[in-house]
Amino acid sequence: MKVSVEKLPTSEAVLDVELSWDELEKASDKAYRKLVQKVDVQGFRRGKAPRSLLERKLGKEYIYQEGLDELITETYRSAIKEHELNPITKPELDAPVFEMGQPYHFSVKVPIITPVELGDYLSLHFEREEAEVTSEEVERELESMRNRQITWHEVERPAEYDDRVTVDLELTVEEKNISDLKDNPFELTRERPGMFSGMDEHIVGMKAGESKEFTTVLPEDYGNEKLAGKEGHYKVTLHKVEVKEVPELDDALASKVSDGQYNNLEDLRKAISDSILESKQRRIRDDLREKVVNAVIEQSKITLHPLLVHEEAEEMLHQLSHVLEQQRMSLDQYLLMMKKTREEYLKDIEPDAKKRVERELVLDQVANQEQVTVLPEEVEAFFRAYEQAGQPIQRTEAQIRGIVINYRREKTITRLVELTTDPDPTEEAAEEETSMENAEAAALAGETVNVEDNVSTETVNAEDAINTEIEAVNTEDTVKTETEEARSQSDEAEVRGTNDTAVDVVE
Repeated sequence: MKVSVEKLPTSEAVLDVELSWDELEKASDKAYRKLVQKVDVQGFRRGKAPRSLLERKLGKEYIYQEGLDELITETYRSAIKEHELNPITKPELDAPVFEMGQPYHFSVKVPIITPVELGDYLSLHFEREEAEVTSEEVERELESMRNRQITWHEVERPAEYDDRVTVDLELTVEEKNISDLKDNPFELTRERPGMFSGMDEHIVGMKAGESKEFTTVLPEDYGNEKLAGKEGHYKVTLHKVEVKEVPELDDALASKVSDGQYNNLEDLRKAISDSILESKQRRIRDDLREKVVNAVIEQSKITLHPLLVHEEAEEMLHQLSHVLEQQRMSLDQYLLMMKKTREEYLKDIEPDAKKRVERELVLDQVANQEQVTVLPEEVEAFFRAYEQAGQPIQRTEAQIRGIVINYRREKTITRLVELTTDPDPTEEAAEEETSMENAEAAALAGETVNVEDNVSTETVNAEDAINTEIEAVNTEDTVKTETEEARSQSDEAEVRGTNDTAVDVVE
């Protein structure tokens, strides 16, 4: 047997195989021994019929074809394993009809995942930005809290700026009704952009029960060109004037806005400052992580088969459909609203799908190179945290595998940050927390991995499943696509050739 494997620049592999007639004879003997155990031949117990009688019953060519099919399957699987190929989907078989006594040639073409060629990411270096909080930021947040405690009280006087008025308001432009509001409350302001610009100054001074008509000119830069610069005619009836009462900035306010957690203003200021600082540090960490990953991706050589991108786009669309379902909208309704066909939408999201696949491939390759692993106790901690929060997550093989894969990628990002920045001990715990939170978010959002229908979705023995999936992910070249997952776990698949001959691929 002569087997040659050619890896094409199109992220495909072509296997060319030459078989001698002796090899086909041996394969047919093997096929006979299998078939004789399954086929009833009159006068003989199963497994005892001579080959000549089995050939008479089934046909000589049938037995040879069975042997050839089995040989093609075994050769394909051996070549895939020997040359460390990662097929994306079922291969395309070019297998001509064999001739008795003649050597045989067949070829197989299959889309594959081409390993990423990483750049020198160890040469990258990024500065860690330091987070700072100013007193102005704290006071702005404190003022915002204070404003949320504002109360309104009705007054018997003419309306003034900063009052809240309740009015019936009709606006027409060139005798076309633009707005007709009833019992509509709003605050009077000196600067109102948009269509109602210039209205407030005419309402200031009005009393409850008073009606008024006036004219304004809509702004020249108003978004609706048909209305921009036109005169607007108003009819307004004022029903109520209210003045706002802003609470004092004191300890009582601090206790109220914090539900009694802080009893004085200074403690609240400190808590606000800490919260702003934590938020800034998280944003800085997230920005740094993205910057590092993007730089590693940028310097890597990545070859993608279009099928990978298409499958990722399909998965993104699948995730969108779940989000829409939660909002009681179907995917068809959404596409109709977007005025796009399913194919057009998939085409639009292909660039994002390509970026997602590239990111996963690069992170998995770095994880392999840096020997990043996930421990059983880390996965168990994830499930335990949700159980303690009263939101237990079903421990299916698919869910566990997804968490492991995503957590491994997030730990890889943390590792890349460590390798490309100066050490910052104060950030270590936060980085680990960020990794876990990101993995959790991805898993819960359905971004775990694309799982084929034959992967069990039933609850499994937690410890055994966690250990099994961790071992698989930590030792494989990850990036399991939907079809690759099926290929690695299924007991059967099909190799189809140009002559439409179907061959069962079995272990």
